[in-house]
Amino acid sequence: VKIADEVMTGFGRTGNLFASEYCEVKPDIICLSKGITGGTMPLGATTCNEKVASVFETSDNSKTFYHGHSFTANPLACACANASLDLLLTEECQGKIKEISNAHKQFAEEIKSHSAVLKVTTLGTIFSMELKSDEKSGYLNSLRDKISKYFLSKDILLRPLGNVIYVLPPYVIEKEDLDKIYGEIKMFLNNLNK
Repeated sequence: VKIADEVMTGFGRTGNLFASEYCEVKPDIICLSKGITGGTMPLGATTCNEKVASVFETSDNSKTFYHGHSFTANPLACACANASLDLLLTEECQGKIKEISNAHKQFAEEIKSHSAVLKVTTLGTIFSMELKSDEKSGYLNSLRDKISKYFLSKDILLRPLGNVIYVLPPYVIEKEDLDKIYGEIKMFLNNLNK
């Protein structure tokens, strides 16, 4: 059974509707969340193909897929998901995804040779930059605190995972705001070298 975790990468984040569309091998199970409502309400969904579903189609109770129903199909969250999907599939939103993707690629080219940068990766609206560090790369790298403090002081909310900076802007971001983020990243890198 192949599982695609599309919680962060789904709903256009990678440029395609789902990241698994890039893969030759297709998933049997897809996990969805966050983007399903455009981030407006908590909602998650797990979907599966017939191969997986057929295992549970029996009168044998020992093969029942037991799961909780506490928040299943919350009507308000599902309405948000439907509205979000309608917006996502508009020509305007798809155009914004392309604009962000192109801006990320241009910025990656501009910044990739900076002396503080180890690696820059972009895919769709996801921009990732790994910074050089004397410590082991990873979630616990102490650059995380320096990155968070700097960008929060500039009113920019980024998600550093250790020494890796991610930029995942909302699709409605204005060019000026994205340029501000890029400019502050450059300032941060230049200050890092001092």
